Amino acid sequence: MPQVVFVDIDLPEKNGVELAQEIFDINPWTFIIFVTAFSEYRSEAFEVYAFDYLVKPFKMNRLRQTMERIKSLIEGRMAGKQVSDSDHPARLVEKKLLFRDNYEYAYLNLDDIIFITKEARKTIIYYIDGVLKTDEKLSSLEKQLGGYPFFRSHKGFIVNLKMVKRIIPYGRGSFELVMANIDKRPLLTWNNAKILESMTNSKVLKSF
Repeated sequence: MPQVVFVDIDLPEKNGVELAQEIFDINPWTFIIFVTAFSEYRSEAFEVYAFDYLVKPFKMNRLRQTMERIKSLIEGRMAGKQVSDSDHPARLVEKKLLFRDNYEYAYLNLDDIIFITKEARKTIIYYIDGVLKTDEKLSSLEKQLGGYPFFRSHKGFIVNLKMVKRIIPYGRGSFELVMANIDKRPLLTWNNAKILESMTNSKVLKSF
C-alpha cells in the first residue's frame, strides 16, 4: 500500500472523495492529497481526512512544502521507539474483555490495549503483546470499553489515553498521536481535540 496518494475529483468511474474514503478504510495512515481544478469540494475532502487539497494551477513550491511536511511526519513515525515495561502508564483499569478473533476468543487486559482502528475492512486491536483482528465494529467496541481512558479520537480510531505520549499537527484540522509501545500513530480530529481539552482540562489547540 502506498504511503502517499494523489487524488483528483473528476475520475472516469468514481468520485475522488469516494475513492479517498475507500483508501482510508483500507489504510487510515495513507497521506491523501487532492490535486484538482474543483475548489468547491475542499470541505468534503477534509471530511475524509485529506492531508492537503491543491487547486490547479498551483506552484511547484506549494507541492514541495506539502511533501516536506509528509516526509517530516514519516521520519517521525519511523523514529518512534517502544518503551520498556517500566515506562508503561499506570495500570488503573484492571479489567479484561473477551474479543473474538475469527473462530477463537482473546482475553485481553484493557490496560494493555494501545489503540483500535480499521484496516482492510477489519477492526484491528493493537495491544502491548501483539495485534488482534476482529469483525466487531468500532462503535460496538467503543460501547464495550465503557469510556475513559478509551477515547474516540477520530472516526477510524479509539485510543487508550493513558498510552498517549505526544500530540503532533497532521495536515489541516487534525493531529497525530504518538503512542507508547508502538510506532504507529492514530489520528485526532480538531473537533475531538476540543472534547479532549474539556475532558482533561488542558489546552491542546491553543498550542498550535
